[in-house]
Amino acid sequence: MSFKNINIRMIMSAASENDALIVDVRTPEKYILGHIPSAVNIPFEKIQNRQITLPKSQSLIVYCDTGGASMQASRLLSGMGYTVINCVGGLNSYKGTLIS
Repeated sequence: MSFKNINIRMIMSAASENDALIVDVRTPEKYILGHIPSAVNIPFEKIQNRQITLPKSQSLIVYCDTGGASMQASRLLSGMGYTVINCVGGLNSYKGTLIS
């Protein structure tokens, strides 16, 4: 049960290098207001309740607003057998373009 941490500013290059799925663990309401391009929204509560059906063959890069929820989600996902990369700093530290 371990995962790698990266600075959120490296998210796009890490996604490309690892052929990873970017996962936004914020609420759907926050996701709609703006998210990182190509990110899918899987709220933390769904991960916590194990209500996810993602392929374990693909790495996951997880982010939230500040880094706290993504850290918890990364621990849970790692424990479920996923290969996880956690983004430290969260969306509040991201300097790239957001889409809504």
